Amino acid sequence: MGWIPLRERIHTMPQVLAGPILRRTEPNTVTVWVALKTSCNVTLKIFDLNYNLLLFGSQKTIKIGINLYVAAVTAKTEFNVLLYGENYLYDLEFDGKKLDTPGILNATGLITDITYTAFKLPSFALPPQNLNELRIVHGSCRKLHGESLDAMAGLDKMIHEALILSPKQRPHQLFLTGDQIYADDVADALLFILMDASETLLGWSEPLPDVENPAELQPGKRNKLATNIAGLTASIDKFNRITNIDKSHLFTFGEFMVMYLFAWSDVLWTSPENFPEFTDIHQNPSRFNRGKKEFQQEITHLQNFLSTLSQVRRALANIPTYMIFDDHEITDDWNLNLGWCDRVLSKPLGRRILQNGLLAYAICQAWGNTPEQFTQHHLKDNPGAALLKAAEKWFASGGKDSQSEQEITQRIGLPTIADIKNTNPRQLPHFPQAIQWHYSIKAPGYEVIFLDTRTRRGFPGGEFDFPALLSEAACQQQLPDLNEQTPITFIISPGPVVGLPFLEGIQKSAKTLAEKLGTAAWGFDPEAWGLEAKAFEQFLARLALRNPTPQSRIVILSGDVHYSFAARLQYSANQAFPECSDRMPKHQTNPQNQHQINHEIVIAQFTSSSFKNEKRDAGGSYSLHLKGFIPFKFIDHHPKAEILGWANSQLQELPIGNFYTYSEDLMQRLPWSIKEQPSIVNLVEKRTWFRFLEVLKKPEWWYRIDFLSAKLENINLNNCFWYWNRHKSAQQKEPKSVIAPLPTQNRRPALEDYLKMAKNYHEYKGLWGHGKEIVGVNNFGEITFELDEQQPIAVQTLWWRLESFHKDKLLECFPLTRYEISLSFDDPECPMNDVLREVE
Repeated sequence: MGWIPLRERIHTMPQVLAGPILRRTEPNTVTVWVALKTSCNVTLKIFDLNYNLLLFGSQKTIKIGINLYVAAVTAKTEFNVLLYGENYLYDLEFDGKKLDTPGILNATGLITDITYTAFKLPSFALPPQNLNELRIVHGSCRKLHGESLDAMAGLDKMIHEALILSPKQRPHQLFLTGDQIYADDVADALLFILMDASETLLGWSEPLPDVENPAELQPGKRNKLATNIAGLTASIDKFNRITNIDKSHLFTFGEFMVMYLFAWSDVLWTSPENFPEFTDIHQNPSRFNRGKKEFQQEITHLQNFLSTLSQVRRALANIPTYMIFDDHEITDDWNLNLGWCDRVLSKPLGRRILQNGLLAYAICQAWGNTPEQFTQHHLKDNPGAALLKAAEKWFASGGKDSQSEQEITQRIGLPTIADIKNTNPRQLPHFPQAIQWHYSIKAPGYEVIFLDTRTRRGFPGGEFDFPALLSEAACQQQLPDLNEQTPITFIISPGPVVGLPFLEGIQKSAKTLAEKLGTAAWGFDPEAWGLEAKAFEQFLARLALRNPTPQSRIVILSGDVHYSFAARLQYSANQAFPECSDRMPKHQTNPQNQHQINHEIVIAQFTSSSFKNEKRDAGGSYSLHLKGFIPFKFIDHHPKAEILGWANSQLQELPIGNFYTYSEDLMQRLPWSIKEQPSIVNLVEKRTWFRFLEVLKKPEWWYRIDFLSAKLENINLNNCFWYWNRHKSAQQKEPKSVIAPLPTQNRRPALEDYLKMAKNYHEYKGLWGHGKEIVGVNNFGEITFELDEQQPIAVQTLWWRLESFHKDKLLECFPLTRYEISLSFDDPECPMNDVLREVE
């Protein structure tokens, strides 16, 4: 049939265009987000399993356009009526019409698209009282035209099977840790679809500053505007060449807004056979059809995305979901460094793109994260409520009302370059009237802190120097003091706090080379936590100091990097890093030395990425998937670090000890001193076969980092090989579904059943047979705990796919890779005494 514009299909669409998505959920409050075709009052009702009404609340939709209305509706009471560990149901009413009313979700009134067979309504569970029963899911980086199948669809399998086997063991919370959409890297066909949908749903066209030729806004034509006029840097590669990545960058608010609808729901999509064709978008292609091959490849990836989207929609309706941005929700390299800010914030088109991206984020993500910020009060509007009010005025004006636009700018906290340069120390400022993007949640036995590492950065150096992902002020604000002991603290940092050292080494080298050439290392994303040593050490010190007890267990969940791994960091300190000492809680100070402390923290760093953005080309994530750490570390294929640290605020030569080295068959002693602030030594890097270390100055803090392989689970892959040879005829049949083991079950039988169907079974353990070190294909992580006095551990189980015997067909997602990290402060596998063995 071919491409049919949305305006010719909109009359056939149901009332609910996207959602419902279950958002913030606590004992006295539940929030659900929906996008609708018409205006109405949305009512949320929460029931127990006997359909007794427990909570309810209503929210009037905000008008985005003539066919698009959005609400994050909250049911709330002053008392805690929902119990931890229990399952609950919810229903929505739209001017009195329930979810099962024909025309609401579909023409028939069936709601099986968003429910599981165990219940007649969408459902959820609050976290359990016992941490050993907790299941948390996390993931990041979901590009619609990314390679392969969307791993997020595996969450549907996880929920479905748990509700059949043991409803209380369903996953309890989903943390989306960044890049929920890609605004900068968009397939031409997808932008074509989004522009069409924006026109129909909004009914107004946004005028963009500094765009003189409307033809340059067409799909595949935007790279010049994005790079030269807006100042964006996504198209600048590792060799500082201008590529064509930004060819279909999102510009208008409508495009950003509609992207979320297409990422979360299959309602607005056309059928795969009716996707636009190359000639629908490129009216006058060259006779050589340049770009046609890339176009067809993007279409295939989009069709793959759509094939599992209904599963994603159902999962999001049935698990409390919490989100935080990274950069791609707005644009690649967003606020990377001071030079980037100067380059983009000084350009009207650049500012408008940032504003549109943040406004769409506020409506689609932040509203559900912190609904209280978007609540209207009779005396004064909260920042989010004021933003929604201003946004509605701006939408009604067709994007032309300057007064409401100024209000939007203030409420999302978009600074000018002058605002940044007027700060001291240099940082991205936070305005009191603006929304606060970071937030936290609490549950029995744990807290979760979602960091804003994009809009609260510090810039301690020059314009292209590494940023502090949190300024000193932001570090204090986002990691407040704990008033009571909390067994586990989750930190949600979009980028890994503990990053792979060989990749960070590449970023340092790239920056050094770029400086010599008088340019910037845009293509290397030089913004890892560890690149700015002072901010990194300040962050670790803050994690140690905020807890009223001397020992803290922390789990950091991250994404961003398009591969998954696990690392352990153990930290001890007897003196506070100076930037934190003045704010040290009174219970931690020593009367004789206010800087003296005695604190330890154990950090489990779990990284899960990407949902849908694996890279199969040379040097991409699949290379790491196959070879792990081996290519970068030939002697010890597990990278590690042993760090000693001292404060050195005067930047003086700080003598710390001696080197002993062989020269001309004689042992020589050389003095050893350092001059940085903070003064940091990585003993692993300093040790060599012919050099011995002697540390005479006692360190003020010290820590070790260990990068880990997956647990070997005694799976005999020879059995799989024997099975394949004996049952070759069975291999040609459709692969069966294998029920995934619950966290408390024996994993071996299910794993063996799954591996028998996998053509590339060897990838399960890794090329070197040591257990998978890095998973570089689409995946998501499941976090559980096994806490006992002898050996408390945190576990990340990665769900990903292996290949079936059918050509170009993958098996379903499965919990294949299991990392275990000890949370013991005296773990014999990672002894802290090793760090201090050279210290006299």
